[in-house]
Amino acid sequence: MFDKKTLRLYRKLLKYIASYKSAIFITILTLIIISAMEPLSAIILGKLVDKSLIEKDPNTFLVLPLLLAGVFVIKGVAEYFSKVMSTWIAQKAILNIRHEIYQKMLFLPLKEYDKHTTGSLMSKITYDVTQTGTALSEAWIVIARDSITIAALIATLVYYSWELTLVMLIIGPIVAYFIEKAGKLMRASSADMQNDMGQLTHRLEEGLKGYRDVKIYNAEGYEIKRFLESAESLRANTLKVTRVSALNVPLVQVIAAIALSIVVYAAIQMVNKGSMSAGDLITYVTAMGLIFEPIRRITNINATVQRGMAAAESIFTMLDTPSETNNGSSKITNIIGEIELKEISFSYPGTDKNVFTNFSLKIPAAKTTALVGKSGSGKSTLANLIPRFYQLDQGTITLDNVNINDIDLADLRAHISFVSQNIVLFNDTIAANIAYGHSEFNEEDIISAAKAAHAWEFIEKLPEGLNTPIGNNGTKLSGGQRQRIAIARAFLKNAPILIMDEATSALDNQSELMIQQALENLRKNRTVIIIAHRLSTIQNADQIAVIEKGVLKELGSHNNLLEQKGIYANLYQKGSLGELIE
Repeated sequence: MFDKKTLRLYRKLLKYIASYKSAIFITILTLIIISAMEPLSAIILGKLVDKSLIEKDPNTFLVLPLLLAGVFVIKGVAEYFSKVMSTWIAQKAILNIRHEIYQKMLFLPLKEYDKHTTGSLMSKITYDVTQTGTALSEAWIVIARDSITIAALIATLVYYSWELTLVMLIIGPIVAYFIEKAGKLMRASSADMQNDMGQLTHRLEEGLKGYRDVKIYNAEGYEIKRFLESAESLRANTLKVTRVSALNVPLVQVIAAIALSIVVYAAIQMVNKGSMSAGDLITYVTAMGLIFEPIRRITNINATVQRGMAAAESIFTMLDTPSETNNGSSKITNIIGEIELKEISFSYPGTDKNVFTNFSLKIPAAKTTALVGKSGSGKSTLANLIPRFYQLDQGTITLDNVNINDIDLADLRAHISFVSQNIVLFNDTIAANIAYGHSEFNEEDIISAAKAAHAWEFIEKLPEGLNTPIGNNGTKLSGGQRQRIAIARAFLKNAPILIMDEATSALDNQSELMIQQALENLRKNRTVIIIAHRLSTIQNADQIAVIEKGVLKELGSHNNLLEQKGIYANLYQKGSLGELIE
């Protein structure tokens, strides 16, 4: 059950309960009491036979039954406290593990999110932590209590007849062998169960998140099939664990029963010879019978332990994943906002193809730079590199002539507002979404930001105004309203650098016109980087960078590029500028 790997994982888990010393002490004390009551009940039964039934001692007629009842009362009270305290400890551990793993996930670099599905990450917090918590709450209690109980019962057996006890102890190595074999099989199947649960959660998330597409394409059957495939795999691996566990317990019981029958036969012979009293026989046989239940529980808990250890391995793998690199210590003061990319090269993890190779671009301070190019040219990648969502393979990006890797990560991002085409809103009020991550803003500041983003015109018409819940990812709002909320969030942050990646793509012409007017004010004294597909957004930029397959092809203002009569001018004259920007 506890090989070196399992012991190592369990030791790492125990650190989450190590600080609750008082609760652990109370729990262990109750376990010792429970364990002591088992052999004591057997001894009292033996005395009842010898003293009350055979010797007919009147002093024992009332005392011994009361003692037996007292044993069960004490045992019951101790079991109550051990259960409550052990669950309290385990739930504290679960809370600590969930907090630690969620914190780890939030500080992971984006490349780790590219490796995992959202569903698999969610299952670590929901399913894996629960399995680990069960191993903590149930397994250590069962193992500690029943190990002490078995030791107490063996001591009782040795006291009454060490010769007979030797026969019992022969089954120990046999039982241990079967438990070890079963443990290895269950660990492998339990690890597969973790993966299946992650896949199942992912399928579920995709189907529920994309319900509109599922319905419009009549893909209900397809999604159900995919879900059932994952569910079937989970069922099959769960059944494997159950089969091994179900076979393991009766097999151990059969071996123990054979040993029991041999011992009982030998004990009866000893009574007949007068070397053991009838009461001692009852005590011995009772103690021997009581020992099988804790052995069965320890054998049965093996499945719980292996599921918990497989889950713990998954959790610790995540916790051991390096967080975002933040070697920077510099703080930005009196920011000007000049950004320069110097001979940068970058490829996404797991790919051999470079998005950029020795790419250079200067983005002047307090000016607007538009990035245009076909899909896959590297526009969004460039926007993601500036806030250090990804690390460069080589080259440098500087902000006011300071390498961004030398700037504290939180401080760097505090000076950048980022509005993406993939708007993320939270299941909260409009006010909470505009002021997301900041509690220092009052209602007046939020309203000013909403007005600047032309969002106030629809917010004030809502029955609850700023306090209106917007649903999961803003499902109660239109696409244009969602984007205006996101833009209002950027207005409120008031950062000196603004990155807008297709931030107005869901707006109608009238709404975009209003946003354009608002952006004119927002651009003042700010460095703005815009990725857009509408000419009205591009042509007002101070400079336009035409990027093709990670290479800077043209750079200049709208009029300059038209005068150059190059790629930009050619497509503009053909009226097919959208081909360049899509």
